[in-house]
Order: sequence, then structure tokens, then C-alpha cells
Amino acid sequence: MRRRTLMAGATLLALAACAEVAGPPDFSFGGQGFQIDNTRLNLAYAERNLGDMSRFRGQPAEAAAALAQFEAAVSGMRNPDNNITVTQVEAELIAKAIRTEREALGIPLSIPPGEVAAALADAVPPLVSGDQAGIQAALSNHIFTFGPAQTLARLSNLPPMPELESVAPLLATSAASEWNPGGTFVVPHRR
Repeated sequence: MRRRTLMAGATLLALAACAEVAGPPDFSFGGQGFQIDNTRLNLAYAERNLGDMSRFRGQPAEAAAALAQFEAAVSGMRNPDNNITVTQVEAELIAKAIRTEREALGIPLSIPPGEVAAALADAVPPLVSGDQAGIQAALSNHIFTFGPAQTLARLSNLPPMPELESVAPLLATSAASEWNPGGTFVVPHRR
């Protein structure tokens, strides 16, 4: 009986550890700042910033920053020069996360991730400062098919994104991946 209790306790502790996110979000990226082209940095902070998207409900600037980071990471992973290795299964999970995120914001799958990252990143400063004209202008970008008002509403109240949250640890692990010429798989661009 004691052994079962210990096993159950150990299992609960393991599940709790898995559920924890690697600390509070850090959009300063350790003081280095967001860099759209720094794939390894975006991946390294993925679990911390993307592991629990519910934290950003009511915080549209933080939601936009997190999603810009995700799209920038995907863009960098698709670049063969960055030598990021993922398996076919991992690539499919990432593609599913992309679909979930883009459906939530009304962003077509045909838009390249780098363009999405830039548009979301452009929205962050006016969202932080509360500059209504700047928010309107940034969210009037053609990639936001819902229009500025509905896109802002979606950023303010993101729907659950379990697909995105579940790939956050995978993305963080990918930051340290080594190039494997025989096993390299570039995250697919789906239309």
C-alpha cells in the first residue's frame, strides 16, 4: 500500500513539473530584445513565453509579442541555413499550431511566417502605449483579415491554444539542435 502511495505521489509530482512553464514570460529575451531574425533566441525563449498563452488574456500587447515570437521562430526554422532539425511528426505538430494560431486571428496560411511576425511585432509598441491611431494602423495590415477591431478583440481574449502551448517545449529544445544532414527536415510551408 505504501509503495502505491509513493508511486501515485511521484506521478503527481512529475505531472506538476511537466505542467509548469519555465518561468514568467520574458519579452526582453534576457535583455537582448526581440530580434525577428534571431531564430535561436526566439526558440530558446519559446517555452517561457508560449507555454501558457492563457496568461495573455486581457493583455493584447503581450499576446501579439508572443505570437510574433512564434511566427519568427517558425520562419527561422524553415530557413535551411539555420540548421534546425525537427522530425516529420514534430513538423506536423508545429504546422497544427500555426493553423490554430492563424485561425484565431484570421491570418491566411499563405502569408509567410516572417511577414506575420513583422506585422504582429509592429502592433506591439502602439498596444503597449495605448496609441489608438497606431493600433488602428498596425492592425489594418492586409494580413489581419478580421480587420483592426476584431483582431484587437482576439488579441485581447485569445482562445485556448493547446496546440501552440504543446509545441513550446519542442521549440525550446530545437534551439540547441545540431544539424543532422541525414535527418534534417525543414518545417513545411503549407497553403
